[in-house]
Amino acid sequence: MKSTPLAAAIIALAAMLSLPCKAGFSGSTATSYSMNANKMGLDDQAFILYEALDQATLAARNKKLQQDMAPSVHRYNMFWNSFESSSSIPSDSPISCERGYHMVPSDSSGLKANGGLYNRYRCISLGQEKQTQKLLQADAAIGWESAAIVWCAPVYARDPACLGQPQGSIESSPDEYSDAYANFTDTQTAISSLISDQLPVLIESYQGLDNSTEGGIVTESALDSSGCSCVPTDEFMPDFQDFMAYLGDKTNQGTARWDHYIVWNECANAFWTDMSPRIDVTKVVTPEGQKIWVDVYANMIKLAQAVVQQPALVYVSTDRWWGVPPVLTKWKIGRAHMGTQNLLLGLWDALGLETEWSLVVHVYGGIDSNEMNGENGIVNAYGWPTLYIVAAWQQQQLEAAIAATPGTSYTVDNAPQRIVAATEQGWEASQTDDATRAKWMCQAFDYGQKVPNLAWMSWFDFQLPTQVPDDWSTIRGGIDADLDNAMSSVTYRAIAASNPSKWGKDSSNYCCASAGVGCP
Repeated sequence: MKSTPLAAAIIALAAMLSLPCKAGFSGSTATSYSMNANKMGLDDQAFILYEALDQATLAARNKKLQQDMAPSVHRYNMFWNSFESSSSIPSDSPISCERGYHMVPSDSSGLKANGGLYNRYRCISLGQEKQTQKLLQADAAIGWESAAIVWCAPVYARDPACLGQPQGSIESSPDEYSDAYANFTDTQTAISSLISDQLPVLIESYQGLDNSTEGGIVTESALDSSGCSCVPTDEFMPDFQDFMAYLGDKTNQGTARWDHYIVWNECANAFWTDMSPRIDVTKVVTPEGQKIWVDVYANMIKLAQAVVQQPALVYVSTDRWWGVPPVLTKWKIGRAHMGTQNLLLGLWDALGLETEWSLVVHVYGGIDSNEMNGENGIVNAYGWPTLYIVAAWQQQQLEAAIAATPGTSYTVDNAPQRIVAATEQGWEASQTDDATRAKWMCQAFDYGQKVPNLAWMSWFDFQLPTQVPDDWSTIRGGIDADLDNAMSSVTYRAIAASNPSKWGKDSSNYCCASAGVGCP
């Protein structure tokens, strides 16, 4: 790599973050967070809930995972709609909740007007609350951090005119896609060109957006999934904030708590974060539309950060389509995409250092995916080999913000903006055999190890239940609930190799023996 400002930032960051440190939060604020010994996390919610594991089986399962893998973070989908699923809507006055629900807050002392946390009263499902407490308690018992992905507003909080996810495929116009390059601003082009120029070995021929690695829509059986992408209306943003406050107030219990909050999903992509009818998400996003999009999402981050129970990190969620200009995506979903880099540039302006936030990335695509394109100054999409570019870019923005803010207490060592998490990725089993997927998992973890400010990662669905197709399952059918036969799965052995007692220390670990990475 040439000696450049970006290269220097990567080297400095690597040196700083390679120092030994205590993992997790050492204090009462987000700035006290330190990296875990193992970057490998877990997404095991689907199996636990569909199979209705009792506390003893769940404890045995987690004990086995800790023994074999020692993961750092357990992430969950906390769909707002599943907690507020009664016929009641929030009110400034106390509510008589249906059976199976309870009113939050329980009395007027819990309202902000009286020094409490909440804007309004609401009815919360007791079943969802108890289930969530059970999951957090199981994580705390084994020493794991817990992460919540907050998505899917209740129907009352959605604009009736919001389009939501289309039920059928809609082909985008090639003309709109190609013409959209004109909307890529000079500043953004210059930044992308800078990265491209500094990393010439990563530039390959242009690869257009496609549907080969995005997968289908996973339908949540109890939810109106087609509208889950709809961002709450301005009227009900206080209720979004109340739900964020509720998670810490009622589901946290001592050390059994949320450490990470991820706000919505892939938020530069209207298929997952639908801003309609504020803007027309069936057309290429105009500069005016981009500003509206950024401002609404930035407000959600501010609202969340103001009320989450500290210490905790609040994350911006993005996908891998990094430098694409505002386009109608070409993978037949008929929804606009404003480009991840465009979103982050806007958020650095809107949030900067004043609001603490961290970055979530989704690294789908082939293991050698390297879609770097110098034409028009655009870095199209990142993959595992180029994830460090995104992390280094984020680090550059942080350093610039600190330099522009004299007297700030934030540094590159403590600012939450330094933290990156790869919370969702994977490959469909139907695309290749498990041995190949296992090798890719090894290689992906190896790439992740080389990104100093990547704090944790998790594969999409660790194990899917027997009742649903297991194409996306990291480990597939035939593995028992207590995982006593898990080592018969090559993909399980691959992720177990991430155990800090094995990775880089034990040459017999699966990844060293089968993929040539993670060796002493």
